[in-house]
Amino acid sequence: MLRKHIAIGAMLFCIIGIQASPQTARRRTPVIRQVDRILVESTDPKALFSFFADVLQLPPAWPISENQGSITGGISAGNVNLELFRYAERGENRASAIPEARYSGLAFEPYPLTDALQELQVRGIPYSPPEPYISSLPDGSRGVAWTTVGLPSFSKPGMTTFLYEYSSVFLRAEVRRKQLGNRLTLEEGGPLGLLSVSEIVISSTGVEKDKENWTRLFGHSNDSGSWRAGDGPKIRLVQGSQDRIREIVFQVRSLDRAKAFLRKYRLFGFVSASGIFINPAKVQGLRILVEEK
Repeated sequence: MLRKHIAIGAMLFCIIGIQASPQTARRRTPVIRQVDRILVESTDPKALFSFFADVLQLPPAWPISENQGSITGGISAGNVNLELFRYAERGENRASAIPEARYSGLAFEPYPLTDALQELQVRGIPYSPPEPYISSLPDGSRGVAWTTVGLPSFSKPGMTTFLYEYSSVFLRAEVRRKQLGNRLTLEEGGPLGLLSVSEIVISSTGVEKDKENWTRLFGHSNDSGSWRAGDGPKIRLVQGSQDRIREIVFQVRSLDRAKAFLRKYRLFGFVSASGIFINPAKVQGLRILVEEK
């Protein structure tokens, strides 16, 4: 399963972009409903899953599981899921003395996929051929559980980006996301007081060109120079020496409460202009900025 919906990065090197001439008479429609998942590749996803589920007490979106050497698990951060995984072919790294993790990609929930693909053609945005995944459905039959579509214009060697649509007979993504968000609210965001992921910061070696691409996908940016679809996190580009997801931002109820918790459990990292970072050494090198709403 994991290789089918995460290892799409390898497929992007051999895709053929599908484009069409602009249809100016056609009314423009949105493509992205919101960010569905932030992908996190780890040499020890079980330990990272335990940190989010047991230490931060965030609701599991799905349990950590292993299949033929691949491991995947999901954590809800309110408005988006964190998918923690390890490829089977990288199993030799699991004995690493110091586990390492990185943000490796974004999965976007599209508006109805057929409409979204038509709109991508109108906007001249290339995409890979849709890849449906056949699995057992809740009624016991076999059918399409989800479909992935790669977005090569937004994918880099260190970051995979794709559309990901669940079949409505397999899972209602918006319903499940709301259920998990309600659970986080009932648990008062765990000891950190988490409300949501407010922002995904992406560093770019060619930020002006990349801004043009993201504007074609999302439309014009907001006043802060970022893009946001639905209730998902904002996406903000910054100039950098690498093309990758640099950090994510946790929005909390109270920064003082978050500081007290992080200090108590020796998770306090360093202070920024707008908040504090969880100690990267405690989250396998990930940068997670904590800000007050």
